[in-house]
Amino acid sequence: MKKRFLITSLLILFALPSFAELTVEDAVSREYLKNNGYSTATINAAQKLTAQANGEPLTEPLEHKYYGKGFFKAVRRVFMYIDPSLDDHSFMNDHEIHTSPRFDDL
Repeated sequence: MKKRFLITSLLILFALPSFAELTVEDAVSREYLKNNGYSTATINAAQKLTAQANGEPLTEPLEHKYYGKGFFKAVRRVFMYIDPSLDDHSFMNDHEIHTSPRFDDL
């Protein structure tokens, strides 16, 4: 009886999780995604989706500060016309989430 109890208790002990708690905030954090081998585009998309879902403003990249100025903006638009694959950081930035149905959804 003692052997069965010992074997059963050892099986239950090893079958339990290791108490390493991983919350949702940890699973979508930049460090966790980077350490698990995700690309920077996937990390940025996950950060944007999380910020949109929580209704928080997302900080823009630093290069946006000088891309908005006159000369840089004109040169950037010329390069974007030549190379349409150039990233203009507008991916998912203008998306509005409506939580109730509206007449223009049809």
